[in-house]
Parts: sequence; structure tokens; C-alpha cells
Amino acid sequence: MYPNPSIPVQQVLILDTGPLWELILYASIRDLRFGRLRSDLRYLRADTHYDAFTAFIAKFSRRITTPHVVSEIGSKVIKTRPSEGQAPIWGIVHEEFRAMRMDETLFKLLEMPLPLVAKVGATDASIVELGLNYGRTKSLVVSVDSALIAECKRAGLDAKDIWEILAA
Repeated sequence: MYPNPSIPVQQVLILDTGPLWELILYASIRDLRFGRLRSDLRYLRADTHYDAFTAFIAKFSRRITTPHVVSEIGSKVIKTRPSEGQAPIWGIVHEEFRAMRMDETLFKLLEMPLPLVAKVGATDASIVELGLNYGRTKSLVVSVDSALIAECKRAGLDAKDIWEILAA
């Protein structure tokens, strides 16, 4: 039996804050007409980018992140203008997570290696630990953070910047 080239070898897609926030921003602009947020978009600036990224995400049987990432997303929502409607943005977060069938796995601070937390912070350490938990060959980390991507690669994990996905 030959492998299907359209299905990645990795079965678990691990999403960091940056790519998720891009999806949320894009949907907020498209669905809520929050045009002021357009200047915050860095990667999904066109429908073709959004379509390519969501098609890539759909190839994976599991999509997962950590509560640390959700907390960072919450911090970004709080920084938007209350007059633009933070509650509707949270609605977008819920809808995006629901549509992706996103799973969350908690890695407690005291259970993460202190040197890693001190080096990259709790959120990035939780992403690395999540990747290691699923195995080096069974997961792919997607981020916009070059330091996190480098740390994942040092740990033997497959990691990509969102630009690599959009350029493919």
C-alpha cells in the first residue's frame, strides 16, 4: 500500500498562538466587518491565503493546542477595542475551535522542565512538551515564532512557520 501524498505523515497538528490569532482576525474582519483589525493581519491577507491555510489544517486528523495558547489569545482579545465588541470576537474563537474540532491539552507549569520554561516561557514550553508527548514523528507544530520553531527542531520535532505552508 502506497502512502497518500495528500495526507501528511503527521497526524497531529499543534497550533501555536500566532496561526490561531490570524484565523480569528481574518474571520473577525470577514464575518464581523471589523475592518480596523485588518492592519493586524500579517499572514492571511487574502482569501487565497486563508483558503490555503484552512485546507492545510483540514488534512490533519487531530488539531490541538494548550490552554496557555488560549490564554494568550484572550490577552489579544482584551487588547482590541471594547467598542468593536470583544464578545463577538470570543464568538469567533469558539466557532473556529469548534469548526477545527480543536482539542486542548494541559501541561502544568510544575511538570514542565524548568530550564525550558526559563528559556522560552510557559506557553512555548507547553507547545514543545505537547509535541514530545505525541512523539517526534507524529506531530507538526505550526507557529509564527521563529524561536519556538527553532526550539521544536532542537527537540527533534517537525515545526513550520505559517509562511512555509502558504508558500507551498
